[in-house]
Amino acid sequence: MIETLQTPFFLIREELLRANIDGFRAALDRYWPNSIIAYSEKTNCLPWILRWMKARGVYAEVVSDEEYELALLSGYTDGEIVFNGPIKGRETLLRAIGGGAFVNIDSERELALILEEKPSDGERLGLRVNVDPALFDPNDVGFQEDGFRFGFSEEMGGFSRALEALAQVYGHRRFGLHMHVNSVTRAPEIYKAIAALSAKLIKKYDLTPAYIDIGGGFFGGVPGKTTPEEYIRTIRDQLADAVDISRTTLILEPGSAAIGSAIELHTTVLDVKDTLHARIVTTDGSRIYIDPLWLKKSYLYSSSAQGDPVSRQVVCGYTCMDRDRLMVLQGKPALAPGDRIVYQRVGNYTVTFGGAFIRPLPAVYAIRDGKLELARRAMSTADYFRMETGEE
Repeated sequence: MIETLQTPFFLIREELLRANIDGFRAALDRYWPNSIIAYSEKTNCLPWILRWMKARGVYAEVVSDEEYELALLSGYTDGEIVFNGPIKGRETLLRAIGGGAFVNIDSERELALILEEKPSDGERLGLRVNVDPALFDPNDVGFQEDGFRFGFSEEMGGFSRALEALAQVYGHRRFGLHMHVNSVTRAPEIYKAIAALSAKLIKKYDLTPAYIDIGGGFFGGVPGKTTPEEYIRTIRDQLADAVDISRTTLILEPGSAAIGSAIELHTTVLDVKDTLHARIVTTDGSRIYIDPLWLKKSYLYSSSAQGDPVSRQVVCGYTCMDRDRLMVLQGKPALAPGDRIVYQRVGNYTVTFGGAFIRPLPAVYAIRDGKLELARRAMSTADYFRMETGEE
């Protein structure tokens, strides 16, 4: 069935996606039942995935007006959206607050708009905290020199000023805390540190937060790595004495932990040639599809190669960029035209990350309950032309 599909294409393994979400839900049910999982839409905004998440009670976490609109088009209500990021537009921000979305204020600009408009119902308003990276091991979290970009600095007084201004408008201190940081190792120590900081802020400023949004950046579906249970237990241990977990909602924002391990890229070898320096294997896949930052050097993969092992093969993509080299295989079976190469665990910032460079976006399929379904048809050249020109 799969073997007959025209490559390249992405394949969603729905059972893996379900297992990732169920793992976080089981951990939350055990350690923090009053909780919400909000899928990070930017990680992979394919409507098929958003609708799948919605059907299973997973909220949408969005960081732009456009992502907010896409969540609505995918079936979400305002009250099922967590709105983050520094570029919220005026109309969407006010709609989100009025509609009951969780809104984490990121900037002085957003705060000024809220203080001017005074939208009703501040129960789902929160402040993003600008966390000092010095709290972490430099191997766990980067940006040690210039710090993180987002949120209000407690050390510089921005957090307390924003908190007091909101309290004056709404007459309470039940505002949420948004604590996400970008991590390198995804280690549990990162979540221990940000949960401990949350507890410190709650006690220092006498808060009774409606929610704590711990952010994302977790491992998910990767054997041998930190499990959802370990993450949630670590977070609870730091916050149990600071909040009433029956009244304070814990929000998680998994993106890569939800979708990363559930998607494959299927490709075909087009040509093999020997040069003075290497054996070059050209495929109809590309590094563009699965390595948007151009940093990876290897992948979890499988192939249908049956040839005798060869010392070195350089697997390349279809583009005319000489850097489009996906991996180097050493001592592996020789690849030949027509062989398939399947890259596993490539769901993060891939399927919807990119455009029509050299070739338009490939098709996406999903296997659900043993049945194959089309999640996105391949973009044609005519599709791209119509999109760019408006002409039929």
